Amino acid sequence: MRTIILFLLALLLAGGQLTYAQRGERPGRQQRDERKEAIEARRISYITRKLSLNPEDAKVFWPIYNEYTHKIDQISERYREKRDAMPDPEDMTEDEAARFIEAEITRFEESAALRREYTEKMLEVVSVKQVALLFYAERGFNRMLFREAQRRHRQDSGGRE
Repeated sequence: MRTIILFLLALLLAGGQLTYAQRGERPGRQQRDERKEAIEARRISYITRKLSLNPEDAKVFWPIYNEYTHKIDQISERYREKRDAMPDPEDMTEDEAARFIEAEITRFEESAALRREYTEKMLEVVSVKQVALLFYAERGFNRMLFREAQRRHRQDSGGRE
């Protein structure tokens, strides 16, 4: 199983790198995209391992999960654009602050509704225990990335904070 997963990850990374190379994008953008792809490959491997997904389960689970994360990203992007268009909280009028609060609450509600919808879809293809493990795996992976970023920051700053 590990061989199959590693092969699929290598294929995913190789295909993505060819696509970006063909577009002739700037090196900065290409490096960001490659780093994003590498993180995504690590996330897939991490979650697959934590959920003990066999190849058959992975084949039906990942399209559902990827659709879910894509929709969550769309919600986040939509609200990020709204937030970026607003003044800093210290400079907001009462009306702007009220709109900001409402937008934040709506974002959380939309995300929660999407989480519920896709949890139900995932429960059709994997066990309830695997979905519970998914919630822990998502947090664990994000914590791992955060710790790595902290270590890199400390190394880049020569251990000074």
